[in-house]
Amino acid sequence: MPKLWAKSIGERGNRVRLYEPRHGGPLMRSIFLNGKEDRKSLGHRDKAQATAEAYELLAQLRADSTARTRGTLTVGGLVERYKQSPAFLENKQSTQDGSRSSLDRVMRFLGPDLDVSVLGPSDVKRFVHARRNGLVGDAKGGEGKKVRDSAIRADLVALMTALNWASIERDAEGKRLLKENPLRGVALPREKNPKRPVMPEETYQALLKVADQVHPQLGLALVLAEGTGRRLSSWRQLRWDDIDFESKPFGSIRWRAEYDKKGYEQTVPMSGLVRDALLEARRKNKAIGATWVFPAATDPALCTKRELWDQRLRRAYVDAKVTKEEGSLWHAIRRKWASERKGHPISDVAAAGGWRDKQTLLESYQRPDAETIEAVVLNKTRKIGVR
Repeated sequence: MPKLWAKSIGERGNRVRLYEPRHGGPLMRSIFLNGKEDRKSLGHRDKAQATAEAYELLAQLRADSTARTRGTLTVGGLVERYKQSPAFLENKQSTQDGSRSSLDRVMRFLGPDLDVSVLGPSDVKRFVHARRNGLVGDAKGGEGKKVRDSAIRADLVALMTALNWASIERDAEGKRLLKENPLRGVALPREKNPKRPVMPEETYQALLKVADQVHPQLGLALVLAEGTGRRLSSWRQLRWDDIDFESKPFGSIRWRAEYDKKGYEQTVPMSGLVRDALLEARRKNKAIGATWVFPAATDPALCTKRELWDQRLRRAYVDAKVTKEEGSLWHAIRRKWASERKGHPISDVAAAGGWRDKQTLLESYQRPDAETIEAVVLNKTRKIGVR
């Protein structure tokens, strides 16, 4: 059997090693960052392409090394180091994927060889203008498209997070990767009129009526979403051993850390309506133990995919002959739950619904409504003296 292919490019301290881990498998590349090996699959077997990619990476490593001697980093070096850091890798996979796309997009726009220390407000404004007008390609180099300020802000927040991390992280010699965040204090764009629809009660009831004809799982899903206020990623991955029907008054649900966006585990009481719906589903499906509450039709060992839930809810809107407001899928039910609990202590609402950030709950989920605004205007809570 022929030897496995391998090739090294560069010199000690700045070297990229290419190699074939096994016959027929994709090529790998290996570099050393801060004294630790970073290995990555190239996803292909083209040796000429791998060599070209290695020279590009080597140029980046050399530029980064030069920048470090000046006490700073290049944008490319910052992004690569941050993506390999425990601070980045401890996030949920979905959060990592989103941040990785944002960072790669910003890096492509600013240029990987740009000295991070020279970043300033004008760079932020250039990026914002380009993103708004569809002049920034995607992370893979595809054609760009016009986006709203919320998407632009997400990209820049990912960059700011990486900059803040670099300002406290130290290299192998004990020096900070970055003396300070050069964009500290720079204002990021905010959506002036964000679309955060709240599902009306009549819409929820209309969807509930047609749920069974759309799919046998949809009725229970709607009751769980509306009755718990939890994210789709949490309730779709419930197991029957997460449900405690014995605790008072109506039982409780354990929300597992591995399925929570922020990685926190909670056990929260459930309502009588949620309990009845779960008991009926368990009776019909004869479900026990650690099996999924919403098993996939093709493989009961897996839970139903997120994409199917979105498809089912869209179908329910059509069958119910209800006009779907833009952006009003499952998160509109979460906003419904939060808005209906205005008046309760914000700390308790946040804990019950799974929010760790109370400000996010207040700004993005508890939406003003005409009835409450009228009550504020017409019903004073105390008398105000008149001079």
